[in-house]
Amino acid sequence: MIKINPTYSEDFLSRYVTNVITERLIPLFNNMILTAPEVDQERILEIFSEEFIHDLVLCGAEQLDEKIFTIYDHLYVLSERYCLEYYLKDIDLDPSVVSMPIRKNVDKDRIRTIHTRVIDDLQLLSNERQSIYLPLIINDMQGTTVASQIKEQLTLLNSMMSGNHILNDEIKRLYPDWVNDFPNLFNYNAMSQIFGREITNSMNLDICPYCNNEDIETINEEGAETRPDLDHFFPKSKFPFLALTLSNLIPSGNRCNQKYKKAKSMLGYVHPYIDGIKQNTLFDFNYTFDEGRNIDAIDVKVINQSSNIDRNLDLFRIEATHNKNNVKNWFLKLEERYQLLINCEPDYLNEILDNDNLVRARLDVDIQKSPRKEEYQKLKIDALNFLSGRDYNMTD
Repeated sequence: MIKINPTYSEDFLSRYVTNVITERLIPLFNNMILTAPEVDQERILEIFSEEFIHDLVLCGAEQLDEKIFTIYDHLYVLSERYCLEYYLKDIDLDPSVVSMPIRKNVDKDRIRTIHTRVIDDLQLLSNERQSIYLPLIINDMQGTTVASQIKEQLTLLNSMMSGNHILNDEIKRLYPDWVNDFPNLFNYNAMSQIFGREITNSMNLDICPYCNNEDIETINEEGAETRPDLDHFFPKSKFPFLALTLSNLIPSGNRCNQKYKKAKSMLGYVHPYIDGIKQNTLFDFNYTFDEGRNIDAIDVKVINQSSNIDRNLDLFRIEATHNKNNVKNWFLKLEERYQLLINCEPDYLNEILDNDNLVRARLDVDIQKSPRKEEYQKLKIDALNFLSGRDYNMTD
């Protein structure tokens, strides 16, 4: 994952504040509060002052977690409705329960013990937060004693805690109207029609920052206009109050956004405005050409970075996407060029490696290119270092 540094002009920010916050969001918020029950109005206003709304939309990426905690730890009804995994985050349930054996009596007793403890924990949580959904879950669980049914219930609860559970329409109707209508306040579609292209243009990104492997160039030529998806790092389906927050908008490729990331909450993952891949080696290359020089003999491996960024690398399938045929073909040609230089021009090789322009011309690695503008640039730098034994750095 590549770190990016968004910058917006004062003119853009002024127009964004006027159009998005002053003229739309705050009036809608004030109207919504009038429709909420009085007890809810007080709790909403404790958080959502005009100052807080303004800061919510314009805060930096490093503040996004704090905004989530502030809102969901105060307005529990919102977290239960939109981000059940956050609502249940303090429930102690080992995910291994889904594969727990229940053939022996000792196993059945064990899962019943877990079941009883979890029900007690859910009941405490429900009472503390005046839950709407949990009483229904607890009621179903309390009437179950058969081990196989208990396992099904705990598996369902694990799915909820993993973020893979979607409330059905019947459950949604149990929530107050203001809760169900809450996402309508933060109208992303209306905003993106006005500002979407400006946002992607300002990023000056040609390659998806999540994978460094998919073209996302914004085209502004009349009649051919196109721009990449603006991914919500914290998805708007689970964090609707971040739908308009500039630091939550990431230009990205369709594959990373719609296939890999989807609606994952992203809590605990690395935000590309905050951090990215460092200069240390990320890719390793295994190959033997005993049976011919072809891409089938090449295997690209991702090296564990021993940091939270490993979660991003796994989520966005970095190893798989860097084992695509076009990437392997590029590496095969690089290795061929390098071997030709060793065999035919060994005295000239060091001169080439000492000159960035010659490296670009003879080995097809442009060291000066940023990964924001060059496809799989990190792999290219690592491949050059792998073959040459040098220590070239990737340009920020």
